[in-house]
Formats: sequence, C-alpha cells, structure tokens
Amino acid sequence: MVFPEKLKPGDTIGLAAPAFPVSEEKRDAGAALLERMGYHVTMGACLKELYDFHGYLAGDAKKRAEDLNRMFADPEIKAVFCVRGGYGSAHIMKYLDYDLIRKNPKIFVGYSDLTNLHTVLNQICGLVTFHGPMVVSNMLAGYDDYSRESLRRAMEMEPGQEVEFLNPPEKPAVGVLRKGQARGQITGGNLSLIVGSIGTFYQPDTRGKILFLEDIEETIPRLDMYITHLEDAGMMEYAAGIVLGNFEGCDNSRYDGSYSLEEFLHDRFRDYRIPVLYRVCSDHGKPMGTIPMGTVCRMDGENGRLFFQREL
Repeated sequence: MVFPEKLKPGDTIGLAAPAFPVSEEKRDAGAALLERMGYHVTMGACLKELYDFHGYLAGDAKKRAEDLNRMFADPEIKAVFCVRGGYGSAHIMKYLDYDLIRKNPKIFVGYSDLTNLHTVLNQICGLVTFHGPMVVSNMLAGYDDYSRESLRRAMEMEPGQEVEFLNPPEKPAVGVLRKGQARGQITGGNLSLIVGSIGTFYQPDTRGKILFLEDIEETIPRLDMYITHLEDAGMMEYAAGIVLGNFEGCDNSRYDGSYSLEEFLHDRFRDYRIPVLYRVCSDHGKPMGTIPMGTVCRMDGENGRLFFQREL
C-alpha cells in the first residue's frame, strides 16, 4: 500500500463534491476555513459552478468523476478533501481513471457515501486513504481539537509507526463485544453503502481483513438486515475481526424502545468467533476520529484497544 505524502503548510487542497451538493455560503466558508489553516484551496468544477441536481447531486456522474480525475492528475494538488457525503458516489465509479490515480497518489479524506471511493482507492489503486472529517459536514460546525489532531496524526504516520486509536476523553472508551486478537488490513466504512456494493466491482474484499462498519439513523431491524446480508454474501465468514462505530441515532424506538442498540449488538455478535470491538468514534458523530483505511489494523480484544500501523 502506498502511503501519501504529508500535507504541509502552503500546500494546495482540492475541494471536491463527489456526492451531495452544498450551498454557495457553505462552499465559501469551507474554503476560507482551510485557507485560515494555512492551505491554498482549489475547487472542482461542480463546486465552482454550484451544480445542483434537485438538491441531492453535485453534478452529473461524469462531471463529478472528472473533478476527482483532474485533482489526482494535478501535481500542485497534494490532498483531496470532500465537502460532504449524502448519496451519489456509486454513479462515478465507472468513470474514475484508476491508472491515473495509482500513478499520482495523494491524500483523500471523507466518509459516509465516500465509502465506495475508499474501497476502490485502497483495493484498485493501492492507496491508503483517510476515513475522517469532511469540510462542510464536520469542519464548519466546530472543528474541535480532537478531530483535528486525530486527522493530523493519521496523515503523518511514519513508516513502521503504530498509532493507537483513542476515543475523545468525553466519550466512552472503545468497547469489547467479542474478545480475541486480530491483525489485518482495515477496510469498510458505511454499512448501508457496503451492502449496496455487493455484486459490484467495488465490493470490499474482507478476506483476512478487519472490517469496519458504521451507520446513522437506521432502525435496529434495518441494521440486522444489513448485517445478515453481509453474512449471506460471505463477507463476514473470512474477516479477521470486526470494528463497529457508534451507530449514531440508530435505535428500536419504532418497535420496542426498551431494546437498546448495545443489547442488539451484543445479541447480534454473540456467536462470532473473531474479535469484535464497538463504540469507535470514527463515524457520523462528533467529535470524529480518523481511521487510515488500508493500513494494518491490530485489534486487542482483551483490553478494548485498537491500533493502526503504516507499512515499511
């Protein structure tokens, strides 16, 4: 796996909208924030022109893909930061120039609907990416010290360095659902996106890997359905371990509010024979930690500890 070069003060960040659009006000505020942080900012055409297809797409599929292709091809751009997720990355997968991206590795940051992009950049391009805060979704609404430092630490890992993922001090620590030790490349992201990728060329390969899963505002029956779908597709059987986010806003209030998310997770993973950790704060909640996707993940399921290592 190729680990991208560090981002330095004065470097140029490409601001991309591979999924949902944003308003002119938020676009400009996001760019101004990055500039105050010491970076130059350039925008993809979809953001420059403020393309907006009925409030849920930031341009047609080819235009959104062309923005990413141009950013990876441009030697002046050192990182690509996504403004937000939502929906739409599935449209652009067939229009990305994977050979070009492979030859021009650079930092890529996003999450949620950008799960598809993490998968292809990891698996097809061999590039480490960063499941971390997005400019409009996270940085504008109070970019706290924890989120900022977690992203920095992930992007600046040294060869061979192992970094422990720690939750924010005000949040519960990483929890253990199933004990055990595991080691493997980290893959995954948003649970519903991963289910949607089954049968496509960008379906995550989970064999021998640590599978990370998170989602937001789903009912417990839908979470159960998604997990069952992964099991039936064979994606759980050969995974080395499972890492779960907080599943913000997911509950059973529509059916039986007394059945908590934590009870469901314990019930759902009770019979697994691989380590399962949960409450990992790299998801739709705030503050948000960053996971360097494609690095080697080490799970200590005896003590509820999670580590990521950059390969030599």
